[in-house]
Parts: sequence; C-alpha cells; structure tokens
Amino acid sequence: MNKKRESLSVQKKLTSFFFLTSVLVIIVNIIMFININDAIESVNRVYYTNFLINEAKDALDTVQKSMTEYLNTKSTYAIEEYFDAEQQYKDRLAELETLSSGGDLGVIQSNILKLSDTYLSYTSRTIQAKRGRVVEKYRQSYDTAEEIYGYINSYFNTLNNERFKQNTRNYTGLMGSFRSLEYIVITVLVIMSVFNMVVTGLFTKNIMDPVRERQIMMETHLKDAELKYLQAQINPHFLFNTLNAGAQLAMLESADRTYDYIQNMAAFFRYRIKGADGDTTLAQEIGLVDNYIYILNVRFSGEIHFEKDVDESCTSVVVPGMILQPIVENSVNYGVRNIDMEKLIKLSVCREDNTIVVRISDNGAGMTAERIEEVMSGNAGEEEIMKDSNGVGLLNVISRMRLYYGTENVLKMESEGKDKGTTVTLFIPDINGGDDV
Repeated sequence: MNKKRESLSVQKKLTSFFFLTSVLVIIVNIIMFININDAIESVNRVYYTNFLINEAKDALDTVQKSMTEYLNTKSTYAIEEYFDAEQQYKDRLAELETLSSGGDLGVIQSNILKLSDTYLSYTSRTIQAKRGRVVEKYRQSYDTAEEIYGYINSYFNTLNNERFKQNTRNYTGLMGSFRSLEYIVITVLVIMSVFNMVVTGLFTKNIMDPVRERQIMMETHLKDAELKYLQAQINPHFLFNTLNAGAQLAMLESADRTYDYIQNMAAFFRYRIKGADGDTTLAQEIGLVDNYIYILNVRFSGEIHFEKDVDESCTSVVVPGMILQPIVENSVNYGVRNIDMEKLIKLSVCREDNTIVVRISDNGAGMTAERIEEVMSGNAGEEEIMKDSNGVGLLNVISRMRLYYGTENVLKMESEGKDKGTTVTLFIPDINGGDDV
C-alpha cells in the first residue's frame, strides 16, 4: 500500500538523517571530552612537583630520625626502618631528578641531588661505625650527616616555596584556559543544536512537501472522479434513501426481480457515498463490479456474460476506490456492446511475486496498437470516451493509482487487433506480502 511505502520511505530518511547528526554530535562531544580531560590532567599535574618534593623531604626526615634512633637504641627495628627510609629517599630523588627545571630552581634541585649523595654516604658510615662500635668515628660521621641534612632541608623548603609560586601562576593560567574551553564547548553545542534544528526543518520540509503534494493531487483526482460520476445534481443520500424505499415497496409487492435490481442499485450507490478518504479493498471493488454487471444485465436482458477467477487471498489488499468498475464499463461500452456474438467479460485476480495482478478482458471489438497508444496517452477524444459512461476515465484511474502507489507501472492495455477483444491488466503492489491487511 502506497501510504505504508511512503511512511517507510520517510521513516528511513529521517532515521538516516538523525543517525548522521547524532554521530556528528557524538564526535564533537568526544573531541570536547578529550580536550577537557587533557585540561583537567594539566591542572592535576600542576601541583605534582610540590607533592613530590614533600614526599622526598618526608623520606629524608625518616632517614635522619631512624639513624638517630638506631644510634640511641641499636635496635633491629630502628636499623630496618633506616634501610627502608634510605631506599624510599633514593626512589624519591630518582623521581625528582626527572623533573625538568631551569634557572635558580634547576640549581637548587641539582644541589639537593649532590648533597643527598654525600648525606647518604655519611649516614651509611655512621651506621657502620655504630655497628662496629667505633664511637669516635660514628659521632664525627653523624655530626657531618646532621649538618648536611640541615642544608638539604633548607634547599627543600626553598625549592618547595619557589615551585609553589610557579605552580600557582600555572594553575591560574590553566583555569583561565579551562573556563575558555567550557565557553567553547557550550558555544559549539549551541551551534550544533541550532544547526541540527535548521537542517532538520529543511530536511523534513523537503520530505513532507512531496508527500503533501501527492496527497492533495490524490484527493483532487478522487473528487474529480466522484463529481463526474455523480453528474446529476441529486443529493446522493437522497438518491440512496429513495432506492431503499423502492426496494421495500418491491418487497411488499412481492416483485422479487425488481427488489434485487433496486438492492443492487442501492449497493452500487452506497459504495460511492460510504467514505471520504477513497481507500477500499479489492474485495469491495469486485463487489461493485458484480452490482454493476447485474444492473446492466437487467437493462440489456442478461446478454452480458461475466466470469470471475479470483484468488481470495488477494482480495483484502487496500486499493484506491473506483478503479475496476470504470474499466469494466469501458469493456462494455467500447468492447462487447455492439457485437453480435456472445458478450463475455472475464475478471481474474492472482498473485505474482509481490504484486497482485487483476486482468479484465473482453471478447469485443478489440483495438489497434495506435488506438491503444491514443487511449493511454490521453489523445483518444474526451467527448467520445465520456459518452454514456460514468465519467471516470481510464486516465483518471491510471493517475490515481500512480499517485497512490508511487510507481509508473500500474496498468497495461493489450489487444491482438480488431474484433479480437481487449485485456486491461492492473498491477497492485502487495505491501503485506500476502498477509491480510
């Protein structure tokens, strides 16, 4: 069904568009997220040098403290604590050495590293002398180590203060950059949102305009068909009610044939006034043809023979209204009406792949290839075609079906020539693939 097909097409386009815009927004957010993380990481690294200096200074204090405690107590715990503290201090110095420093900070850092090597050599001598009980030697080493410890502590304090000042300046600059990045992120997101809304509006307008235009054209063609069909200026409801009254009167008078005739007439007109949207089912279209053939046979004394071969599984498909009866009417008027032999009209319905094929054929006057071309192109002479018909021409049927299904291949007309009959084939897309609608 064309409406479902259009809906799926629009849905596919919108889904693709929103997928692409969503991917674009995600990519922009990822880039911004990476930049923000880098900025945060830079801020976190600012004070890392102060943290490392404090760690090294704490390790130095532990070395001095554990050495002094061992000299006083000579306990196993104290010597183990000294060795652990010595290793930690060496590790901190190795990390401190990796810091890039220039100017006065570089000189201070270099002095700390050199003095620390000297200091650790004296603490080691002090420990060894104490373990060897060389009192005079460990006291001299201890005094020298303690003096160097004071120098190193002083350098650490100076380095820490200078680093803190430098890091504070860096931190202020990074926070300014971070705030600028926040503004950039917000601006980019606002621009992306506005862009997305504008493009979405334009995109959906381009999608929906053809759909609305097609719907308007479909309604115009349908109303044109209905107006031409009901040319008499009679209220259709009044006509329908009048026919019903006539049917009841015929039933009361036991005029069965008259009753059936009027009932078929009422059903015929009921079909035309029952709905406003123009959608119906193939089964209802076939029922309308049955009513029409019955009415004609009353008029022409049953001389029109009508045969049907219908696959009932195809009849629930939804179709635009008034597409079969005009073709059958043309078969009567221009095919079998004026022939002397049996007047035969056949209607067949079958499924071929995903298409429901409806064939209406007659054994009448037939048509030349040139005449078929004239009819299909709309050059057959409107007055001649409209004469004694319901006013719904073949071109109207073709136009409405093309609009409804969104495809050009909806109808084919064939004839082997004069007096060899005509076959009109309708191709109805089976959107449901054989399932009931």
